[in-house]
Amino acid sequence: MKFNLGTNAKPQLVNINAQLKTCKVLEVEQLLKKFKDVFTWTYKDLKGIPLDLAQHKIELDITIPPSYQAKYKLNP
Repeated sequence: MKFNLGTNAKPQLVNINAQLKTCKVLEVEQLLKKFKDVFTWTYKDLKGIPLDLAQHKIELDITIPPSYQAKYKLNP
């Protein structure tokens, strides 16, 4: 189940479990709206944390070809 914590101009979409009861969904939605300033939506929102710690980069060697596994059925 999705709902928007932001505005239509700047949406901040949140996914929660769709199997929750309606009363619990409302409680979770109210709780998230109350504390929405705690969450970070972009890397720029992480104040006091260097960007290189928050963002991971995987540098691949382009001279090494990718390896492929043979496909097999999980449930024959």
